[in-house]
Amino acid sequence: MRSFSRLSGKWLPRLRVLLGVGLMLASGTARGTVFNWPDAGWTAGSPGPGQTFSQDFTSVTPNDINVSINNNDTSSQGATWQPNYPQVGTTPVTGGLTGTNALQLYVVSQSSVSSFIRTTVTFNTPVINLTFQIWDVDASSGQFADKISNIQALAQGGGIVAADSVTSEVSGYNTISGSGLSRVVLGIANANNATNQGTIDVSFLGPITQFSFDWSNNDPGLGAQAIALGPLTYAIVPELRQGWGAALLCLLLVAFDGIARRSRASARP
Repeated sequence: MRSFSRLSGKWLPRLRVLLGVGLMLASGTARGTVFNWPDAGWTAGSPGPGQTFSQDFTSVTPNDINVSINNNDTSSQGATWQPNYPQVGTTPVTGGLTGTNALQLYVVSQSSVSSFIRTTVTFNTPVINLTFQIWDVDASSGQFADKISNIQALAQGGGIVAADSVTSEVSGYNTISGSGLSRVVLGIANANNATNQGTIDVSFLGPITQFSFDWSNNDPGLGAQAIALGPLTYAIVPELRQGWGAALLCLLLVAFDGIARRSRASARP
């Protein structure tokens, strides 16, 4: 006499295949997107201490994004910007990708080592497999030591998650310490602005709806410093097509009914 467990062992793999096919049909194929920063794309201006300036980028088919830049939370003291920054462009740092636009963050001073610039990118719909680079995370003794901290994302459905990977393109210009939400990238040597020497690679597997990071100066000199956020690469989380939720439920019911019928038949003498 065959037991239900033996039957379920035989049919559950088939059920998983049916479910996988159903989900694929219901949701469609994930669409890959590369967001390249548009020329002269930042027009929101320079947020003063305690301010947050935001801007929508609505030409990112099929997933528009919103970018906000905050200057030291709600404090009355913070960073002083180089005139006309933030901006989208190819200077002062390039990440070694000549002619590629990035969101350039360039300040002439910070009020203290605890003050920070927070950059937040919000997606119109959830994304997976997000990757991006932060360029020129380095240091110059007596002037600046770039510090990137609070690298995090908002998971689909809520909850803060850490980056799945944070790595240096070239060793010797920055260090990465800690793990999860406590991970910190710290500049330790002066990198060439026109190379990838100070580049950091970041990835979130997702699905997420937003990511952010803080940038500060860890050198008591609190002098001028600059980094840039490069292009974003990600895939859109497919949406369930109308009516497919009920179809998937029916598929599950039919499959389990088949298992139950076979179990009852095998139990008869």
